[in-house]
Amino acid sequence: MNESRNTVMTAYGRLDETALLEVQNNYDTSVLLRIVEDLAELLSTDGDRDGLRHMLLRLHGMAHSVINGAGLTVSTEAETLPELAGEFIEEAEEMISRLQGWIKQIEPLEQLAVRS
Repeated sequence: MNESRNTVMTAYGRLDETALLEVQNNYDTSVLLRIVEDLAELLSTDGDRDGLRHMLLRLHGMAHSVINGAGLTVSTEAETLPELAGEFIEEAEEMISRLQGWIKQIEPLEQLAVRS
């Protein structure tokens, strides 16, 4: 294969020429900025929603008390252990779904790699 004919050297490496033409014609780079904003929102903790880390720490406290007989470290007035576990799972699944969407949006850039 004549490498110079099928690839293009850029400041960021040698890229597949056909894939580069495809993304130049069809890829909106502003999608990456939207992902940045979405990621910032996902990682922040706002007043209406506990962060996943905090939820997981509360869940550990509850499970540690119930399973290992440790003293209470989490209020018993809030949700139950299964409710908190379910809430955490729901939040984590939402995060996974968002991450999978981001991956699909970024995959065209991975396709710029030169294939042998």
